[in-house]
Order: sequence, then structure tokens, then C-alpha cells
Amino acid sequence: MPRNRKFIILLIFMIGVASSFWLVSRYPALDNKAALSGSEAFEDPLTHEAHFHAPRQASFVKRVAYTTLNWYETNWRGMAFGLILAAGFYTLLKYIPRQSSDRRFRNSFMGMFVGTPLGVCVNCVAPIAKGMYEGGSKMETALAVMFSSPTLNIVVLTMLFSIFPFYMAVMKLLATFILILIIVPLISEKTRAVPEKQTLEIDPAAICDLNPDQESWAMAFQSAGLDYWKSFCYIFTRTVPLMLLAGVFGALASHLWSFDKLIGVPVNLANLSLLSFMGTLMPLPIAFDLMLAQAMMMSGLSPAFVTTLVFTFGTFSIYSALIIYRTFSFLLAVKLFAIVFAIGIGLGYASNSFLEYRHVKWLAQYDRVITTSNENTTLSSPRPEIITPENFSSPASVTRHTAPVIFKQENLEVHALAHAPRNEQAGKPFTQRIGTELGITYSNLLTPKIFLDPLFFGRGIASGDFNLDGWPDIAVATNNGFELYQNINGTHFEKIFSGIEILNGKQAINIALVDLNNDGWLDVFLTTFNDGNFVVLNPLPDEGRVSVLPVPNGGALLTSASAFADLNRDGFPDIVNGNYYLGIFTRTPVKQAVNQWVLNHNLEFKLQTLEGIPGQTHSVLLSDLNADGHADLMIGNDYRVADTFYFGTFNEGFKKIRQQDGVIPLTTQNTMSIDTGDFNNDLIPDIYLANIGMSRGLDVVSNIFGATMQNIGLEFCDSGKTLLDRKTCHEFNQLTTLLNPEKQDITEHCTRLENPLWIKECMVTRMILVASGRKSPALCDKILDPFTLNRTYCQKYFQAEHVEVSRENEIPMQTQFNLLLSGQADHIFTDVSEQTKISTAEWSWNARFADLDNDEWQDLYVVNGVPITQEFASNNFFHNQNGKSFIQAQEEFGLDDLDHSSSYTYIDMDRDGDLDIIANTLYGPFKVYTNNNTAGNSITIKLLDEQGNRFCLGCTLIIRYGPDGKRHQMREIKTGGGFHSYDAPVAHFGLGQYETFQQIEITWSTGEVSTIQHEFLANHEYTLHRRAAGDY
Repeated sequence: MPRNRKFIILLIFMIGVASSFWLVSRYPALDNKAALSGSEAFEDPLTHEAHFHAPRQASFVKRVAYTTLNWYETNWRGMAFGLILAAGFYTLLKYIPRQSSDRRFRNSFMGMFVGTPLGVCVNCVAPIAKGMYEGGSKMETALAVMFSSPTLNIVVLTMLFSIFPFYMAVMKLLATFILILIIVPLISEKTRAVPEKQTLEIDPAAICDLNPDQESWAMAFQSAGLDYWKSFCYIFTRTVPLMLLAGVFGALASHLWSFDKLIGVPVNLANLSLLSFMGTLMPLPIAFDLMLAQAMMMSGLSPAFVTTLVFTFGTFSIYSALIIYRTFSFLLAVKLFAIVFAIGIGLGYASNSFLEYRHVKWLAQYDRVITTSNENTTLSSPRPEIITPENFSSPASVTRHTAPVIFKQENLEVHALAHAPRNEQAGKPFTQRIGTELGITYSNLLTPKIFLDPLFFGRGIASGDFNLDGWPDIAVATNNGFELYQNINGTHFEKIFSGIEILNGKQAINIALVDLNNDGWLDVFLTTFNDGNFVVLNPLPDEGRVSVLPVPNGGALLTSASAFADLNRDGFPDIVNGNYYLGIFTRTPVKQAVNQWVLNHNLEFKLQTLEGIPGQTHSVLLSDLNADGHADLMIGNDYRVADTFYFGTFNEGFKKIRQQDGVIPLTTQNTMSIDTGDFNNDLIPDIYLANIGMSRGLDVVSNIFGATMQNIGLEFCDSGKTLLDRKTCHEFNQLTTLLNPEKQDITEHCTRLENPLWIKECMVTRMILVASGRKSPALCDKILDPFTLNRTYCQKYFQAEHVEVSRENEIPMQTQFNLLLSGQADHIFTDVSEQTKISTAEWSWNARFADLDNDEWQDLYVVNGVPITQEFASNNFFHNQNGKSFIQAQEEFGLDDLDHSSSYTYIDMDRDGDLDIIANTLYGPFKVYTNNNTAGNSITIKLLDEQGNRFCLGCTLIIRYGPDGKRHQMREIKTGGGFHSYDAPVAHFGLGQYETFQQIEITWSTGEVSTIQHEFLANHEYTLHRRAAGDY
């Protein structure tokens, strides 16, 4: 045997082919599929990624044709590998003497050992089983290879245990072992009976070199090649036509039948039989079987049905049946189909019985825990704190412009004040500190009671000069309304306001500082969960009642995002409400999430509904995309609802931009943040959309659902790189497993928590998950006082009015990557994400443009992290490389941070001409990143407009500088975009080496354009004041 040169040549060839396939194609592709898991819907019903896109109005026949082509495209690599390997086995086994063995159980085990690493789908492995059997292997060996390859691959197993409940994964694995190691040997025939017409005989002389020295390596290579070619042609002609037929059948079945038809139906024999029958037939690619089963689970399919699909998907298929019929017998094909079908039904019943048993036990435990009296414990929400604004200056005592006037031009005045001296740079450009060190005392304590979407996404932050003393202050949303922090001369903050009776106990999410009544004072705009929107008018009185007015949002559960601009040019900023429902619980469009725009006329509000699909909106931005002087609108949606873009008009609201308009080529599938900026200084706005842009593929998916077998979260807690102490960090990671809405594992118990109050809160929150999962609104009534928030949340789930929507003309979406759209001169946008190296971040939230090192080019800072994963990835700082591309430089700049954050504000806290950052964390205090940059000149420009809205929202500034004024930059004053984050209405420009600038061009929100020609010094703060008509 060792001297059989043809055997050696063919064996080396097969090893080379297998290695190439595994390393170059199969395992990278499986990693990619793993990273895509978590999608609740797919463009094509038979593949994870559509290569051919059916027209929206395509007929049934065309849709089937496109799905068939997509199936061929997805499977051709695996099928080609299967054919090549099948021909290799067929030939190779002919070269060795046949050693008949009746030890069928051992043969099955050896087949499983061979099939497990192959990593090809149930369809692609069928030709390999055929080649092995007809080459001389035993039936049980060939069948074991066929069943083990798609189900026991290490990546598939990792996905199985990561994205499905543990009991479900164990049931699938045990059933697979029983099928391969017990059933297959029992039904296999002891003697081989292959009809001669179904086999290809190779020259007997090739079976064994009786005199190997007479055959050279060249002759052996030629002979082996000829034998292999004959075998390949034989396998090809007998399997590929069946593969083509299977693709057509699968496409037909997928369009005639949808598994989501069984969402909400009872678990009984008829429904399980139907589901198991279809699951056993479907010819799904490897790993897509798990992705599709997970999508059904996320869409609300009963866990019993999901268990059936987890087993039947990928274990057998119509193509497997056809190959077995042609290779073995029709009876064996029917037997195997019936066995897989029956096991699928049995697993469904077993899963349902197990869940019912555990549910009854859990309800009893719930009653015991809830009725247990916990002395000396209170609910985790803090008590209201009322602070009198002692340090708050009254309007009469404030002079807005203490800086001298250095230039006048008609009705324009320019005030100037030199920047404060820069911080001395010691080490990296940014220094991180905990907010409490600087007086920001609020901490976002993430307790089990609020471990719910969107309450666990963090609280909003806004910056602005609230008391007109020249120093930028901050406001933060809290679980008890909001808090205001006054900037004390750039050294620290003092809390000056917290607690208003009307807002006490309200879960505030989003906060902005915006002058809604146009009196020159920034008011507080606040959105709350289930309690509406409010404006708190500024200036706050020294004594007496604070003025709080409701702002309409159509009864939405939450206005998660807001944007402001003076749409009708009456001087009063108008509002766009980006509404949100229950996010991960509802996913699909619901009527209660319809977005609106609110016309504001001196605090008299008029609500109007926006055209478009009601998505779960995370970000809303008003910005002039086409330079016509009117604010255009961008709405960023999560959960596979396309982002919506509109062109603004003066009196007619907004005109929706359609796909066929060719303006916006692409959006992101899970949009968290939208911002505009001019990254290449061509004076044309660009758009950045932050998505769930995972960079680490399978590593993230292995943790994304908080699987306890993963140690990343625990290692993070022990690393010392978090603001949480070790005990609190471990408690947080426990919550990601106990209360994860994506993967409810009934083996996890809230009673493992140490805090008695947390145990109660955990049980209450799990009751919401149980009620929604079992579609049982009666369970909401078991949530008793004082957990009114949780009871309301549970009830809201069953009040959701899901709507059927047409997605015709919607802009296409992409997943996994962030998106940078570059504006062109014709106001058309092009995708430059890849060439600018800006596409990959992590679980992105707030992302905004700003020049953080004053080198003339706007950078991007992206904060990352989400509570439903134990993955702790650093925030990303994308450093602009002269407007051509970006590089990740968070470590170099001192902006690397592993703690979860969702919101931040750019703020020149010490007024030294460089931007600092104040960011929230999802589970603790705020963080402050102080900019120590000493290089690069800069200017700060504030606008005060007495003819339009005072803070000039919607105004655009262009500065010109450098030799002959050929260098230029543009900024727009915006209050919106990002994620729960608002910056002060100030324009910051980095000038690099340039010490002066010569021109400012202002396009006012009212449409006029002013140009100021003057030699202005860098490193100053300028205020441009436009007087009222006739007042100059």
C-alpha cells in the first residue's frame, strides 16, 4: 500500500483541495454567517445573502427564478468541493483492497469522525456519501458522513450553543448522535448491493500496483488523473442534475410556504407535523439552517416549533433524499426522511413538555419571591432631589457679550475673546476621568427592573450655555427627570437643578437644550418613556414654580430621537419626533411608532404625521443636504426598516426621497446614529450612519447572547479596565444572561443574585419576557405594585398594532458595516465607506464629526457597547487623513475605552479652543475625556440672530484662510442627529498651522447670506451678532 504511487498522488491532491477549501472558503464563510446571525429576516428565503435581487414587482415565477439563482450561487462552492471530494473518495477507495466489516456501529462512528470536519452542507455532502459508498465504503459509514458534516462542524456547534437556549442545543445534539450512532447502523444493510449500472469500474490494474517499480511517478500521475477524471464525470452526471432540480424545488417551496405562518398557533400534532415535514425537505445551505431557525425564534415562533426546525433544518433535504434514492434505494430514502421527520416531531413535543414543566415550577417560584417581604429594601429608583438654583444668574444680571466688539458691518457685530491657555500635554492627547471627579454626580444604575429595551440603552446628554455666563453647561436625562450641571470656569461642574414635581419618577431618555420660545435662553426639551414630552422653560426662577409645558408626540410610547430647526422661518424652532416602541420585543413596524413633525409658534404646537414606514427610530437629523437653504430630514431606524430621507420645503413639509431618485444609494439596517459633516473640506455635506458594525465576527456572535460558557465578560471584570468594581461588574454580566430578550434560557435563575430586591426585580422583568414569549397577556397582571413601570411595559407589548407596509421604493439596506456617504456637486451621494476605511466599528451608538486635534480635518468618534452582550469592545476614534481616508487611532489618542457607552457631547469645557468629550456609560457614572492638545490653531464661532431663531439652528458657516484664501471649511449649526446626544450650538474649526483667517460666509436660517471680509486671529472665540432689522 505505501508504495502505491497513484494512491499517494490522489491522497495529496485531496488533502490540498480540502485544506484550500477549509481555509480559504468554508471556515471564513461560516464565520461570516455566524456574524450575520441575529437577523430576523432575510432578503432571500433560501440564503443568508441575496446575490441577485428580484424586482419589487416581480411575478411569482420571477421570484422563484431569482431565489433559485441565489441558491445556486450560495451552494456552488460547497457543491464543487463535494463533487471533487466525492470523485476523490470514489477513486481512492478503488485503489485499496476492500476490507469488509460487519461492525456497523464502529463504521458509523468512523463515518462521523470523517464527516465532522468536512464542513459542507446537507446538500453538498450527498455526492461525497455517494462516492464513498460506490467506492467501497459501508452504507453506515457513508450515511454517517452525510449526517455529521452539516451538523457537527465546530463553527456550527458554536453557533448552535451561542444563539439557542441550552436545552434546545442539547436536544439537537443528542438527537443527531442517536441518528448517526444508533439509527444509521440499525437500518444499514450488512451486504452491499449496488446495481452494476450505477457504478464505474476502474481498470483492475489500477487497484494495486503488483509491480510498482515498473511505474514511474509521471506515469502514476497520468494514470491517477485519468482515473479521477472518469470518476468525476460519473459523479457529476449522476448528482448535478438532481442538485439543479433540488434548487428549483426549494425555491418553489420557500415562496409557496412561509414558516412564520405558524407564529402564534398552538403546539399540536398537525402543526408539528407540517413544520417538521417542511423543515426536513428544505435544502438549506450550511449554517443558514440555524440562522433561519433563529430568525423564526426572534419573530415569535414557539420554542417547541423552533426546536423542531433546529433539528430538521440541515439534517436532511429533498436533495439528500434524491441522492439516497439513486445510490441506495427508494425505500431507504423514505425511511430516512420518515425518521428525521418523526424525530423532529418528537423533539417539538419534548421541548414543549419540558417548557411547560419548567413554566409551572417557575410560576410557583415567582409567587414565592414576589410575596416575600424584604425588610429594609426600597425600589432602586432614587428619591427626588430638589436643588434651588442658587448659583443661577437672573436674566437681568447677565450681559451676554462681555467680549469686546472688534468689527461691525451693517447689522452685524463681531465680538472676540481669546481662548484660554491650552492644557499642557502629558502623554496622550486625551485624559480620561470619571465624571464624579468633576462634579457630575449622576450615575446610570442599571438594575433588573429597567433591564429592558430601550431603558437599558443609556440616558441622553446635551451641552449648551444654560445660564449665559459664557461657559458651556450640561444637562443629563435621568430615571427621575433630568439634572443640570453648571460649568464653573472650566474647572468642574456643580449640580444646580434636579427634581421637578411633574417629572418626579419619570423615566427620561432623551434631552436637548434648545430655545423653543426664542427668548435667547436655552430651554430643556425632555422625552420620557410612556409619559410624553416636555419643555422646561429657561430662565429658571429664583423662587416659585418652574414652567413645564407638554409637547405633543401623538401618544407615542417614547420619542427616542428629536431634531430641531426653524422649518417655516418664523423664528421658533420646530421639532421632529423620532418615535420608538418596544424595539427588540416588537421589531416589525407598529402604528404607535409613527414619526411626526411639530410646528412651533411660540410654544403653540401643531402635530403632523410624517410619510414613511413607522420604524424603531434611534436618530433624527435636520440638515441641508442639497444647499437650497431648507432643512432636509434624515430618520435612522433599527430592526430592518430602511432609513428615511426627505427634502425639506418652505411651506409644504417634507418630500420623501425614493430609491429611484438616486440620491441616497444605501442605508444601514440597524441605524443608531446619523450625522452630517464635510470630511474632505469640499464644502459639500457628507453623511455618516452608525450601524451594528461588528469587526470580530464569530468572537462577537459567541457572546452576543450572553452565553455563560464564554469568559470574555468575566475576564473584562477582572481586568481593571472598567469603572465598575469587580462585584458590580459580575452582577451586570449576570443580568445579560438572566434577562436577555434574545435568548431566554430557563436554566438560569434570578435567585442566583445576592441582592433580595434585585431578585424581585429580576423575576418581574423575566415575567415580561415570559408573557411576551408565551403570548399570554394575563401574565402581565401578575406584575404587582410597586412595579407599575414593568406592568405597563408588559401590557404595551400586547397593545402593539402591527401594520403591513409596502417597502416599494425604499432605499436598500446593508448590515454589519457603518456607512459614509460622500456628497457630490450634483447633491447625489456615493458610498465611500470602504475606500475611506470607516466602515467597521462595533455595536455603534453615537457617532459625530469633529476636528479633535485641530488639524483642519473633521474626525469621527464612535462609542460602542450594548447590555445584551458580554462583548466589551473599545470605542473607535477615526482620525481623518487629510480628507482622503481615516485610520483607527483610539489608543494613540487616549480615547480607547472598553466600558459600554451610547451618548456623548463634544464640549470645549475649559474654552481653550480644543474639544473635550463627556460621555455616559450604560451602567454607571459619566466619563470625561479632557483634550490636552497643544498643537494646531483653532477658532470657535457662536451665532446670535435677532432676525431668525436666536441660536441660529440651521445656519451654515464657511471660513476661508491660507494663501489667497484658498483653504476653506464648512460647519452647520445643528441640534439633532447622533444618539441621545446634543452639542452646544457652536461651530468649532481647527486651523492647523494657520494663525489667521480672512473670510466668514454665513447662510442664515432665514435664507439670507452675509459675507465678512476681515483678518481674524486664530485661537479666539467669536460671536457673530445679527441685529434686528432697523436696530443698527
